Amino acid sequence: MDTNTILLSALTALIGAFIGTFGGAFLINWKNESKIKKVRKVAIKGLEVIKKYAKNNGTYNNTKDDFNITLNIAEKRAILVCLHKLGVPIEIPVGNKFEIKNIQFSSKYIDKNEIEDMKTQIDKGHCDNLFFMDVDRYFIENTRIKTIRDIGRKFVKECMSETKYNPENMTCTFPPNWIDKFSYGELQRVLVFKSEVMYSGYFNNDGKPNTAKINQLMQEIDDGLWDEYLQWDYNAYRNLLAQKQSAEAVGNMLRMNLLYNQQIETKNLEKIEKL
Repeated sequence: MDTNTILLSALTALIGAFIGTFGGAFLINWKNESKIKKVRKVAIKGLEVIKKYAKNNGTYNNTKDDFNITLNIAEKRAILVCLHKLGVPIEIPVGNKFEIKNIQFSSKYIDKNEIEDMKTQIDKGHCDNLFFMDVDRYFIENTRIKTIRDIGRKFVKECMSETKYNPENMTCTFPPNWIDKFSYGELQRVLVFKSEVMYSGYFNNDGKPNTAKINQLMQEIDDGLWDEYLQWDYNAYRNLLAQKQSAEAVGNMLRMNLLYNQQIETKNLEKIEKL
């Protein structure tokens, strides 16, 4: 076999490999893009169902039967997380389980312009990463977050709003038997929150709760700003405080020893200077 034949064979093999690799990648990309475009259409179809009820001050809750009939389970699994992230108020009442067959919505009024904005975001591909996310896991987690926020709101509404603050000794007097308002599980969720939220800023000079500040706190709970404290295990919280106090005690001891050593050194220098 001459040199030209060898080179031709090698070149043919390389071209074949390149075409095969490029062609395979192109085919995979084409299939993925085609799949995504189909899901975008499904999401827009769901929004069109909701949009029909925007007339006459319709609410999202009015659309639930039509929405659940128009979209099958597979379609809903593909797009529900995306719609919720965009602002569609999919709701799971506290105590209920997430059911893909019967999606529920809140009674929020439908804004036609908001729906059009959502459709634009989907059509431009800005939400592609939200498709096919684990729907059950996503909404179960959201249900848990909603539950603990409701516990925080319950504490503020039923306990904190009836608490008396004493500015002289910086202590709070809670309503009688306030603990009985909570189950054991609820109490575990609220104890760290209670420790962090009870400070003078939420009370007037006469020690009574400041209504405006209390309402602001309720809104902050809804916005998720207190989720970390509502999810924090109380025993872990106490251990952290104990470690902090221990570290502060050790730090104070070291500072005292350092000061004492400096004083001894200063006295020794003074003695030496007198010699």
